[in-house]
Amino acid sequence: MAAGETPTTGSPRFQTVRRVSPTHQVREQIMAAIQRGDFPAGSPLPSERELCRDFGVSRVSVREALAGLEAMNLIVIQHGRGAFVRESVNDQYAGPFAKYLELHRDELLELLKVRGALDELAAEEVAKRAEGDGIGAVERACAAFKAEAEAERPDLAEAVRLDVAFHLSIAEASKGELLPRLLTELNNVLAESREVTFSREGQLARSVTEHQAILHALQKRDPAGARKAVNKHMTGIQEWVAEFQADRS
Repeated sequence: MAAGETPTTGSPRFQTVRRVSPTHQVREQIMAAIQRGDFPAGSPLPSERELCRDFGVSRVSVREALAGLEAMNLIVIQHGRGAFVRESVNDQYAGPFAKYLELHRDELLELLKVRGALDELAAEEVAKRAEGDGIGAVERACAAFKAEAEAERPDLAEAVRLDVAFHLSIAEASKGELLPRLLTELNNVLAESREVTFSREGQLARSVTEHQAILHALQKRDPAGARKAVNKHMTGIQEWVAEFQADRS
């Protein structure tokens, strides 16, 4: 058993929260468990007392996390009975993102374009200058994301983390100082929208294929090919974000 995990019988294993923003971490872990199918639509979540015990946080943190999930239409809280997963979770999960896009679509698309341009630059630099250890780090990051994406029940929160790690491994292999810092900041800003993007049917498989195309260009030391592969990857995401808003406006 990994350090920090609390054993439970017949239920998912949650990680004890030890870092900043316990409410956020509790919400993200419960969300990931719902998305994996650990709690099917209509099923109850563990009680507040059980969640406090499993996460190692206060009841206030648990209640705030549950309130956030209810606001996202992922769960419904029935006073005196507990919290239950809503029906049609995938459709409900998309709702808050559509509302966000109504207000911030242009800003989000601009951030994605900036991130795409920086990702292209990083990939070009790696293809031109990276040494074997840099390419090796990208290969490992690509393989780790592929393994999670192709798992029987992928954990979207973990897929997001590994996706970020893949792109940052390219930035770090460029051997620059500013690119990794800028891309780290952009990825932090885009974290929540990234998880919703991965909830799109087939997106994990598409990302695996596109990541491998980027890696192949880097391995060939093909700067133009690396830029083209990154551009295709990021353009597809940008187009989906724009269409997602238009379909639900």
